[in-house]
Amino acid sequence: MVNRGAPPSSHHKALSREQFASVDSAPRRLTRRVPVHAGVQVLSVTLILAMIGTCLLHQVPALIRLFPEGDLYLSRYEGAYTIPIRLFLFSFYIAYASAMAASIKGRVLYAVDLCLTFALVCVIFDCLALLARLHLGVPMHLYMALPISGLAGLLIFSARILRHGDMPRRDDSPLRKRIHPTQFLVASATVSLAAGWSMAVARQELSGVEQLRHLALLGGIGTGVFLFLPLLFVLLNWVAAFHALLFPPGRFAPPLTVIVPAHNEAHIIAETIACLDAAALRYDNSVLLLVVDNNSHDGTGEVARAALASARKIQGRVVIEREPGKAHALNRGVAETDTEFVVRIDADSQVSPEALARVMRHFSNPLVAVVGGLALSPGGGLFDGVRMLEVILKVGLDQVAYGAADAIIGIPGMFVAYRIKALRAVGGFASNMNGEDTDAATRIGESGCRLVVDPTATFVSEVPRTFEHMREQRHRWFRSLFHVMARNRQHFQMRNFSIRSKLLMPYMLINTARRAIALPFLLFALLFLLMSPDPRSTISTQAILAFLMGAPMVMVIFSALVMLRFRALLSLPQYLLFRMYRSYLTLESMLSITFNGFSERCQSRRARRRR
Repeated sequence: MVNRGAPPSSHHKALSREQFASVDSAPRRLTRRVPVHAGVQVLSVTLILAMIGTCLLHQVPALIRLFPEGDLYLSRYEGAYTIPIRLFLFSFYIAYASAMAASIKGRVLYAVDLCLTFALVCVIFDCLALLARLHLGVPMHLYMALPISGLAGLLIFSARILRHGDMPRRDDSPLRKRIHPTQFLVASATVSLAAGWSMAVARQELSGVEQLRHLALLGGIGTGVFLFLPLLFVLLNWVAAFHALLFPPGRFAPPLTVIVPAHNEAHIIAETIACLDAAALRYDNSVLLLVVDNNSHDGTGEVARAALASARKIQGRVVIEREPGKAHALNRGVAETDTEFVVRIDADSQVSPEALARVMRHFSNPLVAVVGGLALSPGGGLFDGVRMLEVILKVGLDQVAYGAADAIIGIPGMFVAYRIKALRAVGGFASNMNGEDTDAATRIGESGCRLVVDPTATFVSEVPRTFEHMREQRHRWFRSLFHVMARNRQHFQMRNFSIRSKLLMPYMLINTARRAIALPFLLFALLFLLMSPDPRSTISTQAILAFLMGAPMVMVIFSALVMLRFRALLSLPQYLLFRMYRSYLTLESMLSITFNGFSERCQSRRARRRR
């Protein structure tokens, strides 16, 4: 939905920091502004420690005898390895602790905590592997030990941040009272099919596999491992499509309230209201708009009133909320909502004319409580093309797949509709944290309601035009996962058994940690390849290129083709490079989390010992 005949949108302008930053950017007592050198420090220390450790493991006779596999394994394994993943993770832990937001003592103890926890897990794993070989005659291969060690290390990294970092307080909400067997049937069936199909392909002597290796689509990854996740997401999308054909949403257009929280949005609020008015003209019921002015000092309220006065259908008013923060503005709007359904839209989001009608039709199903759409990029900016591919993959493919198993984690608040009763039941929107939109949707989902993402309900959303704006946005987004999970710790308890809480939430933690280590891991792999310290290693240029562009490239191409977004593929080279930049921003977002509470506990323990 881009009006090509209109004058350039405000989306095409680079915003000042005053316009894109607010009290929501970095909640006090939970975050800090990351020094520019912090990420570089982690990269440098990781590489220095990992390369020193690699040299010692291959040159010191005592270490060679103790760790014969070229990595920190205490047991013999069959086969070859690609890279010393355990050594890398220990190095990364120490490097992260050296730059984290804590006292010197807190940094030292945190590094010790990470390393000892991972070491304990490795020792237990090696002992089990040794017992299996000696007593059961079942050998463990390095190609199995390496990914298991990596996954354990990533989970430990995220879990310890969640436990020791400064996080929002736990706040329980209503949970689903009974297990829905359908989601477990769908999940188990699709996982089994994807795994079986992947294993069957891996056993075949396919002539094209070697070509794929040379093209760096597989690298050192086995075909079965490579195929599993893509097949799983494809199957889940087929389930979602089949469900939509069997149970299409009916016509449903109840009276509607739209909330637009606004802080210094005079440059774009009139455009947002005009687009809402056009959408209201195609919506078969009344639409009330509440623009909640949250301490703007650029004339946002006056511009909004003028835009409402010239609207053709939509009715509305400007509401003043003095308490700073988007959550406070949203909750004020929720308190003033009298309709059964409410839509929240960011002030920089312009909905398509059909968007309201498309999202509201899903509420014909009484179990549905949250519905979101697909964000489009305005175009023309440095990051617009890569953002479009990112959305196509994450929303158009991943979120739809999660929805097939009723396991969507959060729906971005740029444009999302709620059943007001369900929203109020979970406490509305949380303040003084990042990710109030993900928090609300996840809590509603865990209460027993369904979340839906409809890629046909499109809207144009702001994409940062500068590196500073992108840095602020991604710090806020990536940090929000930890804030949401800390506030909802109850979801990890066994009494709350759902796909979302027991599989997707741990997967999201692991995936965030994977993004944080991706760039240092890539750099270490390059150095390891150049040094060639161990001829047994199977590392190759193809393996490194596959890490950078293999599976991500295949998945994003597939997503773009399925959604008929062919032009978006022109930004594929930039997208592959952007993934590494995104990795660095993820690492910085982890460094933005403060550990003041952990430091204080360390100091209090020291004081007690002195007494």
